[in-house]
Amino acid sequence: MLNTIVLIIPVLLLAVFIEWFISYKKGNKRYSSGNFAMNLAIGAMDQVCSLIYFTALYFVLEFVYSHFRFVSLEEHWYHWITAYVLIDFLSYWYHRISHRVNIFWAGHVTHHSSEHFNFSNGFRTSFFQGINRIIFWSCLPLFGFTPLMLVIILKVSGLYDFLLHTQYIPKLGFLEKILVTPSQHRVHHGRNDIYIDKNYGSTFVIWDKLFGTYQEETETVEYGIKANYVDDNPFMAVGYYYQYLWRAMKMQKGFFNKIGLLFLPPDKTPTPINKIQSRKKAESIPFRLEHYAYFQLACAVPGLIAMLLYKDFLPVWEIALYSVIGVTSISSAAMILNTNISNRFYAFESARIGILFVFVLLVALLKMKFYILPLAFFLLISLFVLTTLQKRNATYSNH
Repeated sequence: MLNTIVLIIPVLLLAVFIEWFISYKKGNKRYSSGNFAMNLAIGAMDQVCSLIYFTALYFVLEFVYSHFRFVSLEEHWYHWITAYVLIDFLSYWYHRISHRVNIFWAGHVTHHSSEHFNFSNGFRTSFFQGINRIIFWSCLPLFGFTPLMLVIILKVSGLYDFLLHTQYIPKLGFLEKILVTPSQHRVHHGRNDIYIDKNYGSTFVIWDKLFGTYQEETETVEYGIKANYVDDNPFMAVGYYYQYLWRAMKMQKGFFNKIGLLFLPPDKTPTPINKIQSRKKAESIPFRLEHYAYFQLACAVPGLIAMLLYKDFLPVWEIALYSVIGVTSISSAAMILNTNISNRFYAFESARIGILFVFVLLVALLKMKFYILPLAFFLLISLFVLTTLQKRNATYSNH
């Protein structure tokens, strides 16, 4: 059957574009093409990997429910409310631990490393974060809540969380005392000293107030993280803190000291001698290369959504193929729009497209999968445009 829940993605993208239009009309620069593409690339990785970790999550929930539950609950509406409150309580502690324990922060920091704050931040979730959550959610079936109920509630909670990522909704009066609001979540994303490690709640604000982590929005929020980090590479955004931890662990003497570092708070972690540096970037985007980036986004994003929609009808190798093409194309666009391209960019990008084109063409012909020929056409056009732009940029450079 169709994976119809994927249809929520175009709706969320529409919300992003409406907010972007408002930002453009107001001239307050709350969006940038580079940051938006970064968020899309990270979100694409997460959506593809969620095909694995949501399956793993459901398997774990089903296993615990079948073998270890304390009670069996009948279907009543109030069980859904109880499950939502329990999930929200666990979300608070998962979130808090993710900020205070290195190995969990490594998976969560991706969501915080953007210096922009808008709806598109809702896409910015590392797939490692999804894996880490399994540990926390696995206790819920013990109390008789079915895996299907829990997965549905987790999806609804995630949708609510998406709507918190905006600067255009002001404080909401009485609701501020009950629900986590955009104002409170802006605080959570702030790197101001007063805002660090505050407002971990997901839906209900009671947990922050009960456990002493509540902070009202009282000063202009500075978004991002305090670390020496440049947000211009989707793969680095997902993996940079793991690299940081690896270098920090190599500084430690003794096995137990190395392992212990994984469970320290981020602000208690010794700084590695060799800090992670962003590679040398171009000063500006070469002639019309941003048009190539927009073309990649315009084709790859709908293509990935279509794949996720029809995934139940596709063999694993096709899902893998579409995922690789989609994720690498969106990531390439993100790096272009952030001017994170080296002198060898054209060679690497041409090799990426060329290899994928040959593979797709061979699969289409040898396996008689002619419906994937549009993929080959997309890659062929990409290669033609890239080669043309490379020649034009070389001509301009010589002049």
